[in-house]
Order: sequence, then C-alpha cells, then structure tokens
Amino acid sequence: MSTNPDNESQNTSSSSQDAPKPQIETIRLPTVEEIRGQDIWNNCAVRSVVSGVMGGGLGLFMGLFLGALENPIMQDEMTGRQQFIYTAKQMGRRSWNSCKTFAVMGFIFSAAECVIEKVCTSFNEKH
Repeated sequence: MSTNPDNESQNTSSSSQDAPKPQIETIRLPTVEEIRGQDIWNNCAVRSVVSGVMGGGLGLFMGLFLGALENPIMQDEMTGRQQFIYTAKQMGRRSWNSCKTFAVMGFIFSAAECVIEKVCTSFNEKH
C-alpha cells in the first residue's frame, strides 16, 4: 500500500477550503437605553435597595423551608390540626425573621461595597 503525497496534499487543501470561516462580529456602541440603565444601576442607593429586596426574598424562602423542618416539642399530645397550626406559625415567624436579617445584610453589604468602590475610583482618577 503505497501512498501518493500529491493526493494527500490535494485532500488536505480541499478540506480546509470547504470549512466555513467564522463571521467576525462588529463592535457596536451602546444604545441610549443601555447607557441610562447603566447609570441607574451605578447609583449606590438603587443598588443597595435592590440587594436588600433580593436578600429579603431569599430570607423569606429560606425561613419557610427551615420553619417547616421544625417539629413541635409536644408532638405526641397534639392533634393533626394543632400541629399544622403550630408549624404554620413557626414558618411565618422564622420566614419573617430570616427576611429581615437577609434584607439588612444585603443592604449593608451592597451599600458598603458600592461606597468603597466609588471612593477608590475617584481616588485613582485623581492620582
């Protein structure tokens, strides 16, 4: 079985010519709406409030989940309805407390991070 180098070079060159070349995307400037959205999001107050709301939502769902796992102490002496009411109250309390905690943590962390970022940026621009 002898191979012909001329046939191999023809096969290689034809297969490389058949492959489609990837399209190069052009760089586009941001639209006015995108610039406004970035300006709004760069505001520390907006960023902190959104983080607080999102943290509160996360805390609410975590409290609901963790509150449902808690068993009453007097479980053997309680009826099914009493256990349901107790569990619902515990879920409500736990979810509200987690909601407040996570909202405050998200708000404070985001506000501190944003303010530090703004100060460092303005300091670096001056020097």
